[in-house]
Amino acid sequence: MKKTALIVDDSRTARTVLQKMLEVHDLAVDNASSAEDALQYLSESRPDIIFMDHAMPGMDGFEAVSAIKANPATATIPIMMYTAQEGELYVGQARALGAVGVLPKEVEPVELSKVLESLRVIGQDAERREHYLEADEDQPSGAYPDLESFDRDLGALIQELFDQQRAILRRDLRNSREEIAAHVADQIRSPGKGDTPGQGSWLTRERPAWLPLAAAMLAVLTLLFALLYWQSLRDGTQLRQQAADLQLALRQQQDAGSQVSLESRQQIAAYGQALDTTYAVALDALEWAANQSSTYGFAEEPLSDVRLSMITELSSHLAALNFRGLIRIESHVGDFCMALVTPGGYEPAPPDMAAAECDQIGFAPNAAYELGLRRSVAFANFISLSDERAGGRIRYEIVSLGNSNPLLAYPVTPNGLLASEWNDIAASNHRVVVSLYPDAEFGGLPE
Repeated sequence: MKKTALIVDDSRTARTVLQKMLEVHDLAVDNASSAEDALQYLSESRPDIIFMDHAMPGMDGFEAVSAIKANPATATIPIMMYTAQEGELYVGQARALGAVGVLPKEVEPVELSKVLESLRVIGQDAERREHYLEADEDQPSGAYPDLESFDRDLGALIQELFDQQRAILRRDLRNSREEIAAHVADQIRSPGKGDTPGQGSWLTRERPAWLPLAAAMLAVLTLLFALLYWQSLRDGTQLRQQAADLQLALRQQQDAGSQVSLESRQQIAAYGQALDTTYAVALDALEWAANQSSTYGFAEEPLSDVRLSMITELSSHLAALNFRGLIRIESHVGDFCMALVTPGGYEPAPPDMAAAECDQIGFAPNAAYELGLRRSVAFANFISLSDERAGGRIRYEIVSLGNSNPLLAYPVTPNGLLASEWNDIAASNHRVVVSLYPDAEFGGLPE
């Protein structure tokens, strides 16, 4: 039975373009030209996924998402915002309301395929299986397919997917650079009429603090990783060689029928213990370094491309140490004092506002849980290919604790506090924690 997708958009052209891409995946596609029509449709039908435009006459996309999620009969249907709107703040608002993500109007087919696979709307490699089934039907009865043609087609398919993914990553990196350049330009521009030097919006004042800090932390972490890596390999190589020499001497004595002295046994045990200690210290140092830049911005994805750079560097050094085990990545969401800026959209309140006057403090537990799972496309691809890349030696566990386990306790009441004082605590609780767990059966030691 075909699965169904519902497209909600007042633009016929946009609906047609997306419908053609969805039909490639053998999906039945229904359309609604307004949010009101979509709600009427949902009163009678249950699609497997909804693609929702933002700006529409009458009820907009955010209001429609809120209405769908408020209805228990439709709350479990995944909703993707399909819109020209962009930016981290918009993505955070969409996910806070219940949308699973945001797709641009110029979405690439490979991006759409990844979204459908991740939401279990289509199965992985479904199109590839269909292609070869059709090829089999063209073969005479009892004949085998041409292996040379099969390899050539498979190679072309892999190359096409690789080229598409590379183009997507380049576009994401270009957009990130442009966004950072725009933030820096806003900070160094001269004050306009009516502006007081040093003043501006909350986001304009706060963002410069983390931009140079993030760059500095990445540089420090890179140097620290390099130092720990070099020192661990040097010490580990020396200890392994010494242990190997002693074990060789032990085997030679055993072959000759002699008894190994108690002193030799103790020396071998001492070297083994030193090797264990050196390896454990190296893991502790790597874990400490990975958590030195644990916090992230209010509108930033906890599992962003910046976080991916650190995780990639950490994984590289662990692989060099022959580490086998689990990397646990645990995200936490701070309960910020927020002001309502658009229907359903929040941002941190101005610093000089009284905390008791904030429109909302923190998100509901289920919304905070979803915010903690936000990740970039590059981060999601890295995790999905981790088993293939490391051969199962290094595994990853992504966990969101939402706002359930703050590092710093909040005051019992916001009375008497400014929004900036409350949000300093929330910013410390807005963090990602990395933990390393070597596999017990290997004793935490490399092979």
